[in-house]
Amino acid sequence: MLKTRVAVIGAGISGLVAATTLTKNGVEVVLYEKEDYLGGDAKTVAHDDVYLDLGFITAHKESDEYPRGIVCA
Repeated sequence: MLKTRVAVIGAGISGLVAATTLTKNGVEVVLYEKEDYLGGDAKTVAHDDVYLDLGFITAHKESDEYPRGIVCA
């Protein structure tokens, strides 16, 4: 039987979840990432012995105008 093979481009959170899910379902996965670290925009860097969490960070208020209290800008 022919085994399914998939290439996942990008090792950000979405790529990592996709690769993990595919692997758990018996798919052979090759994961490609251009950087020398995993996680995409979400990463921790050290600067002068201080660790900084970087990534997509937003501050929103909660609103009743949106269904189920979805946050909005």
